[in-house]
Amino acid sequence: MSSPDKHGNWIENLRFSVELCRNETNLEEVVARMSDLTMARASYDLAVVQWPLKLVMLCQGGRILRRSDWPKE
Repeated sequence: MSSPDKHGNWIENLRFSVELCRNETNLEEVVARMSDLTMARASYDLAVVQWPLKLVMLCQGGRILRRSDWPKE
């Protein structure tokens, strides 16, 4: 969802991110930001296929929802 700020510009609420990591502690790149969980999950699934040797995480703020090194759900 989006809403205008006090200056009339639209600000998106991009709560979910798909992140590539070099290892447990080093973020390499945020490859997607989404407001919708379904779209974020689809982006995560594609990132796992595109970068099979990297650690890929689906996050909501500081919370990790999925990691490519966790067992599949």
